[in-house]
Amino acid sequence: MVNEQPTAGDLLRDVTGLLGPEAADLSEEDSLIEWGLDSIALMQVANAWRRRGIKVSFAELAKTPTLAGWRRVLAEASGVAPEPVAAVEVDESAPFPLALMQHAYWIGRDEETTLGSVAAHLYVEFDGEGVDPVRLEAAVGKLVQRHGMLRATFDDDGRQRILADRAQPALLVHDITDDAELEQIRDQSSHARLDVARGEVFRIQLSRLRDGRTRLHVDVDMLAADALSYRVLLADLARFYEGAEPEPIGYSYPRYLAEREPARAADHARAKDWWQQRIPSLPSAPELPLVPENERGDATRVTRRHHWLAPEGRKQLAARAHEHGLTPAMVVATAFAETLSAWSGQPRFLLNVPMFDRESTHPEVDRLVGDFTGSVLLDVDLSAEASFADQAKALQERMHTGAAHAAYSGVEVLRDLSRYQGEQVLAPVVFTSALNLGELFDADVRRLFGEAVWIVSQGPQVLLDAQVTEVNEGLLINWDVRENAFPAGLIDDMFAAFHRLVTQLGQDDDVWERPVGGALPAAQARTRAKANATAGPRSKKLLHQGFFEHARREPDAVALVWAKNGQLTYGELADKALRVAAGLNVRPGDAVGITLPKGPDQIAAVLGVLAAGAAYVPIGVDQPPARADRIRRVAGIQATLTTVDTTAELLAEPVVGDPESIAYVLFTSGSTGEPKGVEVPHRAAMNTIEDLNERFGIGPGDRCLAVSALDFDLSVYDIFGLFSAGGAVALVEEDDRKDARAWAELVADRGVTLVNCVPALLDMLLVSARPGELAGLRTVLLGGDWVGTDLPGRVAAHAPRCRFAGLGGTTETAIHSTVCEVHGVAAHWRSVPYGTPLRNVACRVVDSRGRDCPDWVGGELWIGGDGVARGYRADPERTADRFVDHDGQRWYRTGDLARYWPDGTLEFLGRRDHQVKVRGVRIELGEVEAALAEHPDVRRGIAGVAGNQLVAAVAGAVTPDEVREFARTILPPHMVPSRVVVLDELPLTANGKVDRRAVAAHWTAETDSYEAPQSALEQVLAKVWAEVLEVDRVGVDDPFFALGGDSVLATMIVGRLREALDSTEVTVRTLFATLTVGGMAARLLAEESVPGRLAQVAEIYLEVEALTESDVDAELA
Repeated sequence: MVNEQPTAGDLLRDVTGLLGPEAADLSEEDSLIEWGLDSIALMQVANAWRRRGIKVSFAELAKTPTLAGWRRVLAEASGVAPEPVAAVEVDESAPFPLALMQHAYWIGRDEETTLGSVAAHLYVEFDGEGVDPVRLEAAVGKLVQRHGMLRATFDDDGRQRILADRAQPALLVHDITDDAELEQIRDQSSHARLDVARGEVFRIQLSRLRDGRTRLHVDVDMLAADALSYRVLLADLARFYEGAEPEPIGYSYPRYLAEREPARAADHARAKDWWQQRIPSLPSAPELPLVPENERGDATRVTRRHHWLAPEGRKQLAARAHEHGLTPAMVVATAFAETLSAWSGQPRFLLNVPMFDRESTHPEVDRLVGDFTGSVLLDVDLSAEASFADQAKALQERMHTGAAHAAYSGVEVLRDLSRYQGEQVLAPVVFTSALNLGELFDADVRRLFGEAVWIVSQGPQVLLDAQVTEVNEGLLINWDVRENAFPAGLIDDMFAAFHRLVTQLGQDDDVWERPVGGALPAAQARTRAKANATAGPRSKKLLHQGFFEHARREPDAVALVWAKNGQLTYGELADKALRVAAGLNVRPGDAVGITLPKGPDQIAAVLGVLAAGAAYVPIGVDQPPARADRIRRVAGIQATLTTVDTTAELLAEPVVGDPESIAYVLFTSGSTGEPKGVEVPHRAAMNTIEDLNERFGIGPGDRCLAVSALDFDLSVYDIFGLFSAGGAVALVEEDDRKDARAWAELVADRGVTLVNCVPALLDMLLVSARPGELAGLRTVLLGGDWVGTDLPGRVAAHAPRCRFAGLGGTTETAIHSTVCEVHGVAAHWRSVPYGTPLRNVACRVVDSRGRDCPDWVGGELWIGGDGVARGYRADPERTADRFVDHDGQRWYRTGDLARYWPDGTLEFLGRRDHQVKVRGVRIELGEVEAALAEHPDVRRGIAGVAGNQLVAAVAGAVTPDEVREFARTILPPHMVPSRVVVLDELPLTANGKVDRRAVAAHWTAETDSYEAPQSALEQVLAKVWAEVLEVDRVGVDDPFFALGGDSVLATMIVGRLREALDSTEVTVRTLFATLTVGGMAARLLAEESVPGRLAQVAEIYLEVEALTESDVDAELA
């Protein structure tokens, strides 16, 4: 039969029925999306027309959401008789496969899966009066009789079956006398994992309270019933409670699944192609701050935050949404996305959006109970500097486009992403909208059982699920959160910001027309303001001024010591310096290069250049000639000192200078390969020096080990920190710069009290020092790199009274900018934090839009105040990019990643240019390195990328496997290195930092480290893995996900192995707990109930598999 096309009036009536009477004013080309049509309403339209015999799909309607477009779709569909859905013969008692979302739920119940050990279920309490337990129990019995999925069991092979009959579970009735008992029932029920393998898919309890009140507890596992099915169940329960009888349903869930797949095959194929083209460019999930897995306590605990928007507030929000061509659901989704962006530091990420995907394949499908859900991965992109309304429109468009391709579920896309990235990929942040579906609990349910007063849902592999539903004519906005996965207080701050934004959107038109501002909570802003309240006396001295003043006062005081007996007094060194100055023939403000080996002459040259009023420019003696030429050219050098001539006449006095003039220009490596010359004024460097000297009481009795190269800014404090205080510099000469044994002897022999260096050099010193040689140290200052948490204790073992501090900063901010004196290493430290700003210094941590990041959220560190350099020599463009004005203050954008702790402490997270992507996933190498260094036997770790793998190198007494196993306990799976190289020591650069290029030489881009399976069991496992995963071979250590595995393929592998090994002890849990053939074999052997049986069966299997046809014929003969 050919169907008649609906008239224009029919079409308009259908649309106005969904969108309201105002939609009668629609023009033919008006966007229905902008009039409030969302994906749920779209599904309702498609289903309504299918029921009238018109074959249209959700995707077709989503592509052209206008009256004119739909008229064309209907014209094409009405001219052809719809293909009838072939009746499928289904054995209702036979096992049948899990639907996609069911399978994801089932896998997620397992304790070995990431964010697993949780059932997908919805628990609700209804506060009523006088509920009769006898009538309720009878109603529950009728409910089980009517709905087959309430008699379902879920087997450990990944299939389900519906039992023809099931003994009705007894209704649990509690007589409650106090609130504590009610809390106990709630605590047990709201986080239960029902025994679905034995058919326990729901649980209904009744508590009788004082004064005749009752509390109905309803818990349903979503393996058996999705949220809309939950509503069907409660509506039926209410009817049966009032005496109605369960009429039979002429359709079933297994039949629905069997008929749906062939009917949507073409849509599925098209959608699959669309998504797979986008796999390489899809972002990751929002990386919210998390507590390490081994510190989470009960990681399954879910708590709820909620806000009910009253009917009037709902109307106001909907009206403003409509004015901007938006649906209320997408307005709330955008507010959620903005909140996630603020707390993840990411403008782009994936949001998991469930879809209610119950297709009208049969007139009675709406009466069924089962899981009909799908999902869409929404690519959120808030990168543009746009108003909230424009961001919401863009997000709505992306949601609309994604929903048009929802035939290929988000679960399937995640599996594709896992195969592409070689590791399991999750989308654990969810946004669920049930708007346009009506009230969650209908009037009869509320009349008979009371109002819903407690609701919580759980989901496996979900960290945060935001939901918006219609309740009591208003909007109920919930967050269900795995509380212990997040730092204390973080979710409260997030929800408060989200709630505030949603409220403002309903009340303030201006909020829609501007970008969303920073979400920094007021209490955090106050803490940071207090940390940045560092105003103190501003330095008016020149860098060398203290030296020459002390030389006049105490000419015989020791200024320099080196080797066994080398020594210069202040007077002697001042004499040399002033002769150097006299012979330079330069003017104030000129630049003078210094290319001298480390030693007394180098120090005299530096002082002489400054005394002449010039700025010194270190050019290392080991610099390649071409780079040295570039430095001289960019710096505009008037002269270069390669030797020190002390025959010139003595300059009477140092030239009087301006503290704002440039003291030195240090060249650092640029990202383009062109060195950058940082111009540092006297005032900036002296601000750092005066703070540290005052803070640590540095004075004439101190001597500093000067091990840093002159072209590294820590040398500035080595020299001028001590000269400003009247102390002495203990010079490590050029020939000894890599000989830590010589340093230790210098410390011991020359009375060194202070060490200021990078952590790697201190590590070398501690390893080389003999007992007692470092006992005279009283201050250790470390900066320029990560400061490991082991170092304070190791220093204390050599020098018990020594003060220890980690410092943070950059060349562009005058040596050091922050300080953290360590009095004890806290358990949560991964490295010694940056701490708090020095005097007259301020810090910010900002996101990509320049907004202050909340506590625990990583962002770019900005440093402002007196320590900020003037800029880059002869490079105004780069200076303008990196040195910026904000709120009346000049800031340097460091390119370092940092985050604030709640007490105002700054933690260094690594360089922004040390962020890498491995198979599309963003990884901060610094976070990996800090985690590796937590291993008690690892002194230092470096991470990098080789080929398409994350790799690492460590120095320590460990094995690669020990490092990887340790990393798994504190890092998410995608941040665990695939390979680890163990070295005696990590190679260092001339400045004492780890030489990443030299380390990379130990990694090879060749990632095939194939190791063949040895035992019979390993060979059987490898054979089945290879066949299912469709790869040529599988080694014992090849990671499951890197081979293209996913949860469905894992289920298939387990099914094949159970058959091959004749054992039910092979489980998906075993596979996910080990993820390699070798690990799986070892686990199976360790846990088998009959020792030796699996190995025997495996040998027999291999023998049979090796038989040829002629062998079989011979055996049979």
